[in-house]
Amino acid sequence: MCRFVGFLIFYTNIFLFTGQTYEPNGHLLWEIQKGNKRSYIWGTLHSNDKLLFDFPDSVFWAFSKCQSLAVELDLFSFFINKACIPLDQPIILDQRGKLYTSSDEPSKSYYGDEDGMPQFMDAFFQEIAEERSMPIIALENAQSQMRSLRDVPLQEETAQKRATEMDVLKKFYLQGRIDLIDKLIRSGQIGGGKAYKQLIEDRNIKMAETLLLEMNKNAVFCAVGAAHLYGEKGILQILRSKGWLLREINLTTTKSNNRMINLNASKIEITDTILNTKIRAFFPGVPKKTVSKREFKELGQGNTYTLSWYPRDSTFSLLESAELNIASPPNCPYVFGVLDDGTEYVQGLSDTYPERLMWIRVLMNEEVVLVISCQGGNKFMNSDRPNKFFNSVVIE
Repeated sequence: MCRFVGFLIFYTNIFLFTGQTYEPNGHLLWEIQKGNKRSYIWGTLHSNDKLLFDFPDSVFWAFSKCQSLAVELDLFSFFINKACIPLDQPIILDQRGKLYTSSDEPSKSYYGDEDGMPQFMDAFFQEIAEERSMPIIALENAQSQMRSLRDVPLQEETAQKRATEMDVLKKFYLQGRIDLIDKLIRSGQIGGGKAYKQLIEDRNIKMAETLLLEMNKNAVFCAVGAAHLYGEKGILQILRSKGWLLREINLTTTKSNNRMINLNASKIEITDTILNTKIRAFFPGVPKKTVSKREFKELGQGNTYTLSWYPRDSTFSLLESAELNIASPPNCPYVFGVLDDGTEYVQGLSDTYPERLMWIRVLMNEEVVLVISCQGGNKFMNSDRPNKFFNSVVIE
C-alpha cells in the first residue's frame, strides 16, 4: 500500500480560534535537563475535544526539538482493534425505512465523542510522530496498565455527573492547574488512598523509570496524562530526585502562528497484484489501519471505514452481489446510483453481528466486486459523510 499523506504544515492555524485558549502560566509544559541532555514533558488530557487542540506554539516548539516521542501506551496498537464507539447504539428506522436518531447528542467514543478531533490528544501526537518517522516509546505496556487498573473500585456515576466532572476537568486543564486536577482525581475514587496509589503513584514510578532511560539516549517529547505530573510522588518530582533540572515553559501563542497542524485528509491507494486491481480512496480524516489492512479507524470520533473486494462471478448481477453483502433491516430499501464515470452501484443500510449497523456500497467492474462500508456514531450515520466517502472511492 502506498500512502500519500502530506507532512506537517507550518505557519497555519489548526482552528480559527481567537485569543489564548490555554492559560500562559499553566503548569503543563516542562523542560527537563541534565548536563547537555534536554527533553520536554507535556501533560495531556485524554480527550478529543476540539477546544483542547488549540495548542500553544511553545508546545510545538518543544516537540520540534525532540528526536522521539514517549506516550503512556502504544495507543494505536492498543485501541485499533477495539470498537471505538460503545456497542449500545440503537437501531431506529422511520416508516420509510430510513435511519434516524431521537437524539442530537454526539455518540461517545473511548476518549471523547464524534464532534471532536479524529484522534484524542495523546494519539494526535503519536500521529504526528509517525508521519515524521520519530521513534515512539511506550512508558508502560497494556498488560501492566490493566494490572494496575484491576480491582480498583470506582464510584458509580450518572451520565450527567460524568459530563459535569469532565467540564470541570477541562476547565482546570486549560488553566494548567495540575494541583486541582490531582484533587479531582482523588475525590473520584471509592478506594481512597489505596486506589490512588494503584492508579497514579505506582504507575508514575514505572513510567518515570522508562522515561529516564530514554532521556539519557536522546531528546524526548513526553506526552503523559496531566494527572501523573503533580505531587511529591508525581513524575516531575521523581525526575528531580534523579538529578534532572526542571523548568516551566509558558504556554504562549505568538502572532506569527508558527505551528504545526493535524492533517485534514488522507489519500489511500491500494493495489492488488493478484487481481490486477487498484483502489483509490480519499478519507475525511487520518484513520489508522487495523490488522486487516483494509479497515481504517479514527480513535477519537470513532468512525470506521472498510474496503474489501473479491473476483467477480460473471453469473451474478450487481443487485445479486448487493444481496450477498448488504443485510438490510426490514423495510429499508436499497439505493441505486451511477458514478461520474458511468459505474453503477447499489447502496444500503446493513445490520449484522458483530459488525453492527453500517452503510455499505457495492460496485463492480469486469474483474472485481468492490464492497465499501463505513460506520460511526448517530450523527455520522445520519449525515452525508458516508456518501461523500463512498463517492471518493474508485476502481482503476
